[in-house]
Amino acid sequence: MSTAPEHRSPRRGGRAGRHQVDEDTRRERLEQFHATLSDQVLTLTSSTAWTNWLRTAARFHHYSLNNTLSIWAQHPDATHVAGYRTWQSLGRQVRKGEQGIQILAPVTRRAEQSDTGAGNTGSTGRSSPSKGDPPAGESSPRRMVGVRIAHVFDYSQTEGQPLADFEAIRPTLLTGQAPDRLWDGLTLQVAEAGFQLADEALSNGANGRTNFTDRTVLLRPDLDPAQRVKTLTHELAHVSLHTPQDDVGAASTVGCRGRQEVEAESVAFLVASAHGMDTAQYSFPYVAGWAQQQGTDIEATLRETAGRALSTAHRILDRLDRDNPAPLPVAEDAAPVSLLVAPARLDGAAHQRRSAPGPARTPDVGMSR
Repeated sequence: MSTAPEHRSPRRGGRAGRHQVDEDTRRERLEQFHATLSDQVLTLTSSTAWTNWLRTAARFHHYSLNNTLSIWAQHPDATHVAGYRTWQSLGRQVRKGEQGIQILAPVTRRAEQSDTGAGNTGSTGRSSPSKGDPPAGESSPRRMVGVRIAHVFDYSQTEGQPLADFEAIRPTLLTGQAPDRLWDGLTLQVAEAGFQLADEALSNGANGRTNFTDRTVLLRPDLDPAQRVKTLTHELAHVSLHTPQDDVGAASTVGCRGRQEVEAESVAFLVASAHGMDTAQYSFPYVAGWAQQQGTDIEATLRETAGRALSTAHRILDRLDRDNPAPLPVAEDAAPVSLLVAPARLDGAAHQRRSAPGPARTPDVGMSR
């Protein structure tokens, strides 16, 4: 693990032997990194560990599953991470002796002619551009060829120019409030998926229910704005992730209390947390139970479930950002070594209600409490 400051002298030479040693060392470090991640995944069987990972994933929702796990394992209280040079460009310096947080970063390479298609030789003997060649004057696109271990540092590991915007990124909401326009953005995604949203008094204490037969999402009409948004996000996750053909059975409203419910509740947690909403009441008591019932490969089950929840939250949040763009205090880069902050989200309360349709509805695939 790297420490600050990072003063690296450029490599010289180019002997094959040294290159091979470098490659072997890099490969060994990657194998150790993945072994550590595997151990970390296995800790997710407890409700507390799952919730703590979600809190980290919510702060870094553009990061991959592996990198959120890695940040959580090494620096669970991290809030904003960036590479050493990025912090310097922001007027801050990583304190001497601080340990870098290891993450995986992409290794890219410019596509060669052999990758995009060799040129064709005409009757003149000259090579003519092939279909895959870039236009004249433009460089070949870069493509990902592998991953490497990179190091980032949390804001708490730096000192220097204050970045006050960090404190104002997420709104502080009063109990019961929901961020302005979040409700509208979620209802739009439900409608675009082909589902009708309606209010209806539900049995068994449920706050919401998703029905795939008549393609409706039902919510209790007496919920406060914040709970309505949380429940709607939970049901949108069911719409995005699940179908009546899932293993809980087409007519079940209770069977989804296992894996499907953890996925939907995890998505709701991530979206709510990214918008500054209180997530203290979320719980995941059935993580250990269903994970151990899925078979012998508990790690693969947990990894798949966490990945599905994270990718679904990514899609919902990215769409919300496109519908309601907000300027970032720092330009966001897809590269993992750049500064990652949550965009300034919206505040206030707004919700709309539609009249509830009448007939009883089965099967119900998702039901949130």
